[in-house]
Amino acid sequence: MTNETSSKPIQEGIKLLVRYAPFGGSIFALGSFIKDAQWIQATVTIFPTIATTIWAAYSQAFLDRLTEIYSEEGKKGADTFKRIQDSLSEAIKWQLAATDDNYLKCQGNECVQYKTAGLNNIFRPQLRDVFVSLELSGNFLRNPDGQNLPLLPGYSWEKQLTKQMLSKEGLSIWHILKQSSKNSSYRSLIIQAWGGYGKTTLLRHVTYIYTHKLHQKKAYNAPKLLPVLLYLRTWQELIATNKELDLPTLIEKYHLSNLPQGKNLKLPPNWAVNHLNKGNMLIMFDGFDEVKEQWQQPISEWIGNCLKNYPQTFFILTSRPAAYRQYQSENRPNTNLFVKPFTLEQQERFLQRWYLSRERHLSAEPDQPIVKAEADRKASSLVQQIKPKEGETNSLSDFAKNPLLLNMIVNLHSSSPDGKLPQRRADLYKSIVRLQLGERPLSRQIDMLLEPNESQQILQQLALFMVQKNLTKIEPDYLQEKLTEYLTLIDESIENKQFLKKIEEVSELLVKVDDQYEFAHKSFQEYLAAAEIKRTQQEDLLLQYWQDQWWKAIIILYVAQLRNPSAFIRRLINLNNSQAVSLAYECLKETSRQLDPDVKAELESLSSTVQDARYQKLEQLLKNQQFKDADDETYRLMIETVGKEYGQWFDPEDFDTFPCDDLCTIDQLWVKYSKGKFGFGVQKKIYVDELGGTRDHNEKIWELFCERVGWRKGGSYVSYSDLTFELQDTTPVGQLPRWDRAVGFGGSVILDAIVSLANTCDL
Repeated sequence: MTNETSSKPIQEGIKLLVRYAPFGGSIFALGSFIKDAQWIQATVTIFPTIATTIWAAYSQAFLDRLTEIYSEEGKKGADTFKRIQDSLSEAIKWQLAATDDNYLKCQGNECVQYKTAGLNNIFRPQLRDVFVSLELSGNFLRNPDGQNLPLLPGYSWEKQLTKQMLSKEGLSIWHILKQSSKNSSYRSLIIQAWGGYGKTTLLRHVTYIYTHKLHQKKAYNAPKLLPVLLYLRTWQELIATNKELDLPTLIEKYHLSNLPQGKNLKLPPNWAVNHLNKGNMLIMFDGFDEVKEQWQQPISEWIGNCLKNYPQTFFILTSRPAAYRQYQSENRPNTNLFVKPFTLEQQERFLQRWYLSRERHLSAEPDQPIVKAEADRKASSLVQQIKPKEGETNSLSDFAKNPLLLNMIVNLHSSSPDGKLPQRRADLYKSIVRLQLGERPLSRQIDMLLEPNESQQILQQLALFMVQKNLTKIEPDYLQEKLTEYLTLIDESIENKQFLKKIEEVSELLVKVDDQYEFAHKSFQEYLAAAEIKRTQQEDLLLQYWQDQWWKAIIILYVAQLRNPSAFIRRLINLNNSQAVSLAYECLKETSRQLDPDVKAELESLSSTVQDARYQKLEQLLKNQQFKDADDETYRLMIETVGKEYGQWFDPEDFDTFPCDDLCTIDQLWVKYSKGKFGFGVQKKIYVDELGGTRDHNEKIWELFCERVGWRKGGSYVSYSDLTFELQDTTPVGQLPRWDRAVGFGGSVILDAIVSLANTCDL
């Protein structure tokens, strides 16, 4: 018998007692009065009897309904208890299943190898063996809206990062992540760099460290997070065209199934959204610059919504600087970072690690001392070619600052019989393409169907076609159609599928990614397109698209292939546009690598023309007393001179090689049109000659200087917008240019650097 059955008689008894207790008393009293002929009392008793009868009927319905209500409540309570019990059981089950650990394995499997664009068919090192930490620079004196905070020393955590950035070790992504627990601004980062500077490799390294649970080691000391590495080039169409897609769905339904062994991983309900809401995930969006132009806006908005909807989550977005300027959502990453070029020390470290990994891979006894000795010998040989020599221009030393080009250099060096490398950018690309299409297939006795130059011509045609269509990827059917067209002009007997297979599997210059084809790296596509323009003499195309950021890279590579680029550079100057002049300046810097003596005099003459055109806008602004715009133009010219893009900031070492001619030209223009009130020389006179300042920072002298030039008043630093941009008697001498407003740390650091340069250039 169940508890419910045995308790039923008791429940019924209680109901009867409640119902008939009043009624029983009334009946007894009425009967007694009638028996004793007490009619008056009997009459009076009738009314209570009637009332008790009514009560009996009311109470029956009341108790029945009460039983019904609380019976339902009891069922609900039991259901709730059962759900809690099931939830606990489910949680225990998923905990035992170690879902997070299994996910880490899947994500980690994708980031084991060090991928080198187009150079993977002989040796693929492990990421952990060769990775060299990238140094970052950042503006830690801006608020989350991107506005400059008042100058300087006095912000604790910003000051820590600034100090780290200026240290010998440099600032790494791990220093930023460590600070993220103290400052929420560091939970959303944009990391910018040009192509080949290692943005993707950096994110793969971060993913590797987290997936192998190394993040708490002393070298990293970062918060515990689940890394999610999302390549935007892979998911751009899905994100841009599916308006209902949210971040948890992208992670669980698409990203996970795309990982090695990810399809077999079972997730608990709401796994991704729970981690996102708790701030347990590190979401990395790689390659905004690889998003098609027509999809930049919807993807910007989608990323912005992710930042807005999950404020506790950690986000990193990477992009080339020019592409990031097309980011259109009002919700953008809070902290702006740039990847710094490889230092000579980093270059040496990478080459030593790369050669050691390679020699161990090739040796039957990898731990023998001779293996390391041979690796050191080869690395040292290459370092000697890369290391700049005093008083000489070394193109390889410039190339080696770019991790991708350094990869190319070391692969080329390891394959070269004499170990000698080309000194010019165009020749470097040319040698790598020749290596991939000719020398390596030949050494492996593989028939490539066409001669190397014929294969390259086809790839050049394809590269230019894709650039004109603004494509970084191409569908297989479309690709085969174009290959058939190009092959017909060379050898009709070769099938497009055969040719594609050889190019894909042997040369690796064209690779298949997510059922589409693309060049192994965007830089290869740019070089091949430039080579095709040169071959077919389509220079007018470059002038047609010169304002397109992608075409600017192609223009520079085109110029690098010309014996004498003077005529083309003059065509850029004749466009009479400041941006075109800036591009001409970049091209001219590329021609400094020209070795032909017969064009040297012409290029030197052209250099003077370009410089005059460069400073024309600054002079006009100063002449019109538009000092605020002139200050911005001064920054633009100076950041361009040191090889950086607008929006970046200076590092002190940028001024170690800053051309005196450029600095003097800028200073002379400021002094001339401010009637001696503004200019670097004016600032140097106050800081050095009058206050005794040196390049070694002195806080007291710095504050006195800021008070003298109007950057500090009443013990507080003055924001940039509150400066006086008019030439008045009350305007402090030396207030402009205020070039430090664009730097990422204390203006005194840059002032110290420029003071040293001013002394050298004798301002």
